[in-house]
Amino acid sequence: MQSRNAIRRWLGAMAFIALAQPLGAQTLNEVEITVQGDDVVVHVGFSGSVRLIQQSPTTPTQFVQLQVELLGADEVTLNQRIADSRRVPAGVLTPEFTLVFSPTQNRTSRQLTLQFLRDFLVRSRQGRSPNVIDIVLAGAAQHAVSTATTASAEVETSASTLMAAARDAVSKGYTDVAISKLNQLLLLPPNSATQDAQEMIGLAWERSGDLGRARLEYELYLKMFAGEGAQRVRQRLASMGIVPTNREPTSNAIAAETAKQPGIKYNGNIAQYYFGGKSRSESLVNLDGGIDQSTLSKTTESALVTNIDLGARYTTDESDTRAVLRGTGSRNLTSTSNNTSILNAAYVDYRVKSNGLAVRLGRQSAINGGLLGMFDGVSLTYPFRDGYRVNVMGGVPANPLVAAPAERLFAAMIEADSIMENLSGDMYIINQTTEGITNRRAIGTEARYSNEHGSLYALLDYDQLFRAVNAFTVQGSLQAAGQTTFTLLLDTRKAPSLQMTNALISTGAGSLSNLLQTQTLDDVVTAARATTAQARQVLFSASRPISEKWQATGDIRFSDIGELPAVGNFEATPATGAQYGFSMQLTGSNIYSKRDINNFNLSFLSTPFFHGVQLAYNNLTGFAENKFTLEPSIRLYAQRDTAGTSMLRVTPGLRGSYNVSKQTSVMGEVLIEHSTNQGVTNYDTTNSIFFYFGVRHELF
Repeated sequence: MQSRNAIRRWLGAMAFIALAQPLGAQTLNEVEITVQGDDVVVHVGFSGSVRLIQQSPTTPTQFVQLQVELLGADEVTLNQRIADSRRVPAGVLTPEFTLVFSPTQNRTSRQLTLQFLRDFLVRSRQGRSPNVIDIVLAGAAQHAVSTATTASAEVETSASTLMAAARDAVSKGYTDVAISKLNQLLLLPPNSATQDAQEMIGLAWERSGDLGRARLEYELYLKMFAGEGAQRVRQRLASMGIVPTNREPTSNAIAAETAKQPGIKYNGNIAQYYFGGKSRSESLVNLDGGIDQSTLSKTTESALVTNIDLGARYTTDESDTRAVLRGTGSRNLTSTSNNTSILNAAYVDYRVKSNGLAVRLGRQSAINGGLLGMFDGVSLTYPFRDGYRVNVMGGVPANPLVAAPAERLFAAMIEADSIMENLSGDMYIINQTTEGITNRRAIGTEARYSNEHGSLYALLDYDQLFRAVNAFTVQGSLQAAGQTTFTLLLDTRKAPSLQMTNALISTGAGSLSNLLQTQTLDDVVTAARATTAQARQVLFSASRPISEKWQATGDIRFSDIGELPAVGNFEATPATGAQYGFSMQLTGSNIYSKRDINNFNLSFLSTPFFHGVQLAYNNLTGFAENKFTLEPSIRLYAQRDTAGTSMLRVTPGLRGSYNVSKQTSVMGEVLIEHSTNQGVTNYDTTNSIFFYFGVRHELF
């Protein structure tokens, strides 16, 4: 009955929210947990590429903060101003912890904060994909093992009884009875019989004639255990004509208990916020007849914003099925504003455990890379040999830059997990059409190298229709001696991506078919190119602890975006020219408590048109076992341009959250900004206030 009620609640929440509230972009994506030796690795996925800059602190603590940068994010994502939170409940492998992904006063920068209930030693690194950051909980699996060894005498007694019954059934040839008893045993908390039971259930399935199930159980054993038992299991697989992959065992049986938990599980939360803002501007202008003064007051924002993140997972011995609904959206309450509505994810995913076959249906992001973006359709993953698979995706592009009739897309990818040691990659093709006319046709490749010292990722995307490189990027991270971390990004790309439908912006035509009736294909290609600029950027950062509580980070960056002519209703955009930035950051952790992080930042920016400097401070402090957090901040920014106009801006702020209960929390933020602009003939002052408050509720 409880399971049925949970299903009704989950489905009801999905239907109500999908119908009642528009949705929008979100940055935090999947969170997966794996075991590597004695460590637990939390793979945090994002909806786009991210660059890990630094972690603070590097010593055991309850609060860990990662500074990351969004790469190539769209305007909706860059303008996101509320924190995205994910609570990970306690499991066999992991303690309960919370992930909070917060925007900062730099549009492309974010802070990923982990909140634990006890001290943990955490190591972070760039994942094997540019969309993933790995967070390593050092020794967490080993701690789980030591905790599990305190299993009660009742569990040990039950396990011993079930094992004796299973052995008797196997000896008599009653494999069905043996499998039933062994499954019951493996559902118990880890105990002294778990390892033998995992080997025996593979043998029972093998003797029953179901070699697929036997292989699944044997391979699970090899993931969990080493020693003589592993040698026997490898011999059994070899006798079945199967060469097992070389994977490091987890050195504990904890994951076996997790993998054996069948049934349906739910996760998800819903949050709603009210955003408000007001500004007051005063201007003094020197005229021939004297000084003219004007004052303008207005409401700059009034909106309701809703976040949803819902999921269900149904696991059996044979398969794993997931349903996901995720997104955010805004309903503006001012008459001059429009609602925004973008659904970020809404799909069902089905995976076969024995062979890795997977099918996903609905709104989704592309499998791995390429520049496919979100689409509504289906994707299929088919492993055709060990470590190699084919991914096929097809459907309709979601939220394209320019809407066109009858849009379709198709992509195919060959992916290899181990081209060489620690090296993986893929090759792909993408074909997009509108009304049967080719809109984009590209080929590309990705390479990913990762080991314990760092990672390197490279992407090359070439558009055959335009005969031009659409994007080339190299992103790397290196863990050096003394806990020093170096990160690098080299990126050049067309912004926006090359597509024939971009020509509709400048011509005003409703479709490519209409446009091609009056223009040649070369003319359309030229018009599409005119809407695309060349964007280049180089980023380099270095981070190193200078004491147990303090860490220093330096960041150097270069960017250059080409000009865009006037297109349709869009005004011409001049080239930015070479822009250089340099920042220094000092981060102190646990200075006056066990739960505080303090960031001091000094930044310089130089462009052909202006020079700017910024000094900023922000703090995060947890109180009452992290039930209550406060984040005060202040930013001072000064700028002077080539026309002699100077600007000074002061922005204090305060963000806070309070956990009313284990499932419900309230949060809010207020920013006050005072700015002055002084030129040859004018002096302007503006005072603005921006705020939001809201509530988040974990549904399960």
